[in-house]
Parts: sequence; structure tokens; C-alpha cells
Amino acid sequence: MYSAKSLKLALYGGLVSTLLSANACPVAATPPPDESGIAQFIKIRWPRAVQLAPDQTMYYVYDPDGIRQLYKVPYGKTPKDAIKVTDFEDGIGGYALSENGRWLAMTASQGGSEQADLFLMNTANMLLKPIFKDPEVVYGSVVWRRDSQALAFRANDDSPSDFHVYIFSMAAGTRKKVMSGKGYHYPVDFSLDGTKLVVGKYNSASHSQLFEIDLNTDDIRELTPKGEKWSFDPIGYTENDRHFLVNTDYHGDLNAVHAIDLSSGKLTPILPELKGKEVDFAAMHPRRVVFAVAVNEDGYRTVHLRRTYDYSPMATPPMEKGIVGNLSFNGQYMLYSLNNAKTPGVVYSWNFNSPTNPGLPLTEADTQGIDVSKFRLPQLVHYPSFDGTKIPAFLYLPPDYKKGTKIPFIAYYHGGPEGQYRPSFSRSFQYLLSKGYGIIAPNVRGSSGYGKAYLEADNYKNRHKSVKDGIWAAKYVIDNGYSAPKKVAAWGGSYGGFMTMAVITEAPELFGAACNVVGIVNFETFLQQTKAYRRHLREAEYGPLSDPDFLKSISPIYKVDKITTPLMVAHGHNDPRVPIGEAKQVAAALKKRGVKVEELYFSDEGHGFAKEKNRLIYYEKLAKFFDQHLRKGK
Repeated sequence: MYSAKSLKLALYGGLVSTLLSANACPVAATPPPDESGIAQFIKIRWPRAVQLAPDQTMYYVYDPDGIRQLYKVPYGKTPKDAIKVTDFEDGIGGYALSENGRWLAMTASQGGSEQADLFLMNTANMLLKPIFKDPEVVYGSVVWRRDSQALAFRANDDSPSDFHVYIFSMAAGTRKKVMSGKGYHYPVDFSLDGTKLVVGKYNSASHSQLFEIDLNTDDIRELTPKGEKWSFDPIGYTENDRHFLVNTDYHGDLNAVHAIDLSSGKLTPILPELKGKEVDFAAMHPRRVVFAVAVNEDGYRTVHLRRTYDYSPMATPPMEKGIVGNLSFNGQYMLYSLNNAKTPGVVYSWNFNSPTNPGLPLTEADTQGIDVSKFRLPQLVHYPSFDGTKIPAFLYLPPDYKKGTKIPFIAYYHGGPEGQYRPSFSRSFQYLLSKGYGIIAPNVRGSSGYGKAYLEADNYKNRHKSVKDGIWAAKYVIDNGYSAPKKVAAWGGSYGGFMTMAVITEAPELFGAACNVVGIVNFETFLQQTKAYRRHLREAEYGPLSDPDFLKSISPIYKVDKITTPLMVAHGHNDPRVPIGEAKQVAAALKKRGVKVEELYFSDEGHGFAKEKNRLIYYEKLAKFFDQHLRKGK
């Protein structure tokens, strides 16, 4: 249900969802009249998380009704014959299909709370039942045993601060705890005979560990080097269980695929031809005959195929430049999606035994009648920051842009901070570009995808360096004649919301508008009130609660007297990551000074806008807000 990569993304967060209305007045249940036409863009949608069962039934997550649910297309049918499988009030969180295709395990939570319950569905009759349900517990990270008779999962039921690992027996209907202790543990992969389970422990973005549990004896051994702090993202057992593959920065800077010899414990890099490239993640074939390696290339993502028995290369399907995802296997077929600024993530099926044949599309996007093929791809630039460090960024220009014209611009800051802006299909970006805006999306220091040193360059006492990188993004578009002071907006969600608040307190003279979505403004209250299982992980990044003076020094709430930029804040009442008090305290502080703030809060959202009806309200208001403040005099 969750790869190591998606686990990190779940921990980091990004631009998401939330809303109620300005000045504490409830927003109407229906979106306001769409005078700008943004709804047509926001309603563009496409199936995600596609999996094929052994009988070729296709499962995927889709939201034609505005809320993401699970759908299936029986073998021999077309997407027009899709059947809606779930009807959760607030949508599905994730799902995992058993290897025999007979069972679906899935998670769902209420109102964006992320307190996910665990459900089980029999695919023969589509009957759904909860197997673990508790509003105070988070269940997730489902991994099926290869015989489909048991599944492993994580839960923080014994301690709100810690995730332990359990195995649920399908026959007995009972569970057994197999890994406990302080920290964030999650299941990874079962051995071929099901007698062993590898479990991960996530300590921080740059430190994780892997353990192997003997399920017959309950003995646990660490597979990763003891006493050393490196990142180890699991891939899986090889075909004979002699090795376990990992993606790691071990004794290096960039992530690379290594094999752990399970007899000797020796750790060996196995793909020297990819040296110098950052590996995002890898996906293993269920029969462990091949695996796919996803490589990060300046924010884009390419795929490389390798045989597991000798790690030799195999052909890959031809495809245009973009972000490859949805990597999985079904027999001799590899599934993959391709996503870029003009291509929503269509999923293809490709026969790796017939490599000259092209991939066949399994899904299609609902583009709402818009010709997305005409959307412009961004330009990759590297601008100098305050200390000369070159910061990678993606620069988007409107289709009719004339060189030398100063246009309204948006500096968009990604979440994380260990996230990375990828040049994928963005409905909101394309709408803004169609209205004459430019956009720069920097990957400030602390972003992933550029190696360990860059990832850690913003940790703790270096927080201001990444903020300055964000300021220099605005300086870049101004100094190069794309825009002008006060014609640039700051915009971001989660950590990007903090960046938004930080840049308008440090350089208010540059920004004419700002939108903070589910962002941090006070690191003390954030760390005190975030969910207990996240606190230690976030302290490793931002600094500990035991250093309140430093946390105050980087908190925008203590610099509100410097804010002159018109501000919009948006947040969800049920946000477990960045509690809504972050938005309300900065709004209250500014209103106390007589500064008007646009406030948008949603009672049925959490760390992001999951429901389409809420996204429509949010983007409509955001577009008007930017127009009001960046197009003065027009």
C-alpha cells in the first residue's frame, strides 16, 4: 500500500486541501460562480494507483464524483464499464491487492484527519468489512504475504508516538505483534516461504534502518550497518532470498541501489552504470525476476529495467520526457505512468518480453475539453542564491509571453522540506499560465533529489539559508526582467506555507501577495501540537523543543510586524500534521495590527483539500486574490 518513497511523502506533506470562509463566516456548500473559468482546469482528472490482478481485472483510484474512491474494470471491459468499488464518505486513503487477487486491503479516514482505519474486501463478492477501526489510531503500510494468507501492517495503538508492526492471519482473523519499540516502524517485504519479514524504521530523512524478523523464532537482526546513520529505502528480496535490495546513500552522497548479502551482511553497489545519478526508488516484480529502477534526473524521472539474477540491463519502452510513476508488474507486463506539464498521468502496459512493441494505454484522462497537448513545458534553470549556491528551479512562462515583458509572477514553494518540486501536470499552474502569469518553482536547499549533502543543507541552524534561497527565486525573475517588485506572489503548502510566511517577513519589498496553505508559523506550537508520532521526526529537521530560542528565531509569528504583503491563509480543521492553530494565530496577530487577512478554513478537511467542491472554492478565491493584488493598475 505504501512504498518507502510514498511513506516519506506521507510524512512530509505538500500543497493540499482546506477551507471554511473569510472572517470566520462559513463558506457556502456550493462553489461560487466561476467567473474566471478555473473550474474547467481544476476538474481535469485521471485514474491513479493502477494495479492489475492475475485475472487482468484493473483496479484504480479515481474521483469523477469529486472524492477519490476505488474503481475496477473487469477483464475484457473498457473504462466506460468501470465499477465503483468503495463509497467512503471522505474517500479512500490507499489500497493493496493480494498477490492472488482475491483480497483488497484498504485504508480510509474521516475529514482529513489521517487517522486511517483498515478494511478488507473480498474481490469475489466485493463485500467490505473493517478489520481494525479506532478514531485514535493510525493503521497503514499494508504488505501482503506472498501466499495471500496474511498481511503485515503498522499501527500506533500501543503508543501514540510509536508505530509497531503486526501480522494479521486471514484464516484465524487474529493479529500478532512482531516489532515494537520507540520510533516509526513499518513492514516492507515477506520472504518467499513467508517465514521472514523485513521491517523498516524511519528516523529522519537521512537516517533509516532495516531489520529482518524470523517469524518462527521471533529473532530480530539488523540488516543495515549498525551504529551508522544513512538512508536505506527498501526494495525487496531477490528471487532466491539470498539478497535484499536497498536504495541508499551509504558512504556517498547520491542514492544508489545496493544488495545486502543476507548470509554475510555485506553491502554492495550493483548498478555501476547508474553512478552519478540519484535513484528515487525501485519496484520489484512479484516473482522477483526483474525490477524497475526510477532515476531522478533534475526533477524528471526515467526508468531502467534490470534482471534480478545478474542485474543485467533490459530494454525499456520509448517515452517522452516526464515523470515516470505507477511502476508495477503483472506477469510479463510492466505498468507505468507518464506525467509532464502537458500530459496527465496516463498508465501504460508494456510487454518486457516484446520490447520493440510500444506500451498500450490502459487509462485516459478527462481533460474537460481542454487541449492539454498545447500546454507549455517549463524551463529548468539554476539561479545563484545569496552565497553563490546554484538553486535548481522550473520556470514557466505563459504561451504568449514576449521577452522583456514584466508580468505578474508566482514563486511556488514545495512542501517537505525534504520534498522536491517535479515538473508534473498541474491544473492550477496551467490555469494561471493561461491568464498571463509566470511561475518559478525552486528546489531550495533541503530538497530531495540532489544528494545527501543538499538534503541536509537546511537542517536545524541552517533554516535561514533555505529561506534566503526562496527569496532569491523572486530576485531571479525580477533581475532577469520577467517581473518587478510587488508583482511577485509567494505561494506554498505545508513547509511551503512556512516558506511563504518566511519570505514575506524577510523580504516584504519583493512580494505583492502571498498565500499560505496549511503552513507552519510558530515552530514551538507546531511541534507541541502535531501528532505525537510525527514530533520526533520533525524535531530532527527543524530543531528540538528543548531549544525554544532557536525555534522562535525561525518562526514567522514573531516577525508579523514586518509583513506588509497582502496575505491569504487556508487550512483544515482536522489537520493532524500542522494543526489549524498555526493559521489562526498568524491571522489574529495581523488583524490585531489592523492588517486585513483573507481566511479560508474547512471543517471537513485536514492537511490538504481532498474534496473537489472545496478545491473549486479555494482556487476560485486564490485566482481572484492574485488578480486583485498583482494586476493593480490594469
